[in-house]
Amino acid sequence: MTKQTFAIAGISFVLLFTAACGTPKHKKAYMRHTYRNIKKSVKNAEVTKLNDTIKVLFPSSLMFPVNSTSIDSAAQAAMKRFANALIKYNRTSILISGYTDSVGTDDYNNELSAHRADTARRSLEINSVSPERMFTWGMGERRPIASNETEEGRARNRRVEFVVLYKSDK
Repeated sequence: MTKQTFAIAGISFVLLFTAACGTPKHKKAYMRHTYRNIKKSVKNAEVTKLNDTIKVLFPSSLMFPVNSTSIDSAAQAAMKRFANALIKYNRTSILISGYTDSVGTDDYNNELSAHRADTARRSLEINSVSPERMFTWGMGERRPIASNETEEGRARNRRVEFVVLYKSDK
């Protein structure tokens, strides 16, 4: 089993386990407040809630140029606002998955996507989010959100997705 396959299986298990276990009222309320605060803090990001998980996806125009692992300077302010929201809700863990477009070899894209996830993690760390709360994976070109046939679609696929999960006290 490859590292990426293991990571996908792990993320899937966490999401399914979270959805299947039922949630105490305090957990639901906590994640509802977390969602509202993140959505308010990063207005330029797509923030969605599924059961008790929160997914944050910044517009591709704010994230990564072709072959780059550097977060665009315009995204730094948004990442700071996102970090500030995460700091307020420290009973959460953050899964950070990096992605690429389909240009390049699988090996190159897997490595590039892992570096993108690590860059996003470092950006949150610089803004005081505890590293123990964050987990990163490079997903390469898997799970595109747009067509790789156009430059616009490829730009959307060069992204980092953040999934915020409730961290049990147990």
